[in-house]
Amino acid sequence: MKGALIIKNTGKLAVLFILLLLYPFHGIGQKATPDTTRFLIGQQINVTLELQVQEGTLVNWPAFGDTLTKSLEIISVSGIDSLKQENSSNILLRQIIRITSFDSGYHVLPPVSFAIKEAGSNEFEDVLSEASLLEVMNVAVDLSADIKDIKPVLKAPYTLRDFLPYFLILLGLGLAGLLIWYYLKNRKKNKPLIRFPSKPDKPSHLVAIEQLEELKREQLWQKGQVKEYYTRLTDILRTYFEARFQVDAMEKTSDEILDAMRDHLADAGRMEDLRKILMLSDMAKFARARPLAADNELSHTLAVAVVNSSIPAPPRPEANTVQEAEKNEPSDTNINH
Repeated sequence: MKGALIIKNTGKLAVLFILLLLYPFHGIGQKATPDTTRFLIGQQINVTLELQVQEGTLVNWPAFGDTLTKSLEIISVSGIDSLKQENSSNILLRQIIRITSFDSGYHVLPPVSFAIKEAGSNEFEDVLSEASLLEVMNVAVDLSADIKDIKPVLKAPYTLRDFLPYFLILLGLGLAGLLIWYYLKNRKKNKPLIRFPSKPDKPSHLVAIEQLEELKREQLWQKGQVKEYYTRLTDILRTYFEARFQVDAMEKTSDEILDAMRDHLADAGRMEDLRKILMLSDMAKFARARPLAADNELSHTLAVAVVNSSIPAPPRPEANTVQEAEKNEPSDTNINH
């Protein structure tokens, strides 16, 4: 494509005369026709390119970049349409280029070059469309009036997204008010704001058994931590005695624990087991003795036996409940004839 020719401050006739000299007409089969030759600065217009050729003709269509000339910018380029002419072997090729300009004055829409190779020809031939003179006009400005845009600001229609923040704010305020009312109502009745279901405490014997199993898995005495092992073992029993029998075992010596537990461990065998555990513990913690591995294993086994022997018995059903159950049971009646 040839370079742009921009002519300002001259008459239209002179400009057209120069165009005719620079871009001679090459035929009637090709056109570059603008929608209008006069438009406002920044306005967009269409330029329609047309090329009429016979079937079998090879065409190299021009490629366009961002501009036609320094002052004519390309907004978009459509695809190339082909139309078969009725009662003829000719084909019409058409493309639309949308352009604009931000430079007022007269601007030349330069010729568009097409390269065609007709059937039977050995070389491509360049054919040019006619050049056009475009006039880009400034917007009439009233210097005495306030400055304003070329076009008024368009108002976008309201959507649900526009009202969503206000809806969420109202919803939040409503929930906050409901919570305040509920809080004040329950405060007068001395009730908690939120009632969580109370979780029943785990029985003390189950807690002790779980702690003894955890102690066994840690294998402290196998790692040489004998003192730590017996400290943990006796602490588990002391805690269990306090929870199960309300005995202040954590503050008592071994002899005091034995005296306090005589009323709670009726089985003499279990009392002897507890005495062995406390004796081995005192040896390991205070005499720095190292009990045998068998003694360590035995201490754990005896501790489990002590806990299991003192599990509280399940509650008995009330007398009325037993009597009602007996009434509902079928009775065997012997009938003598």
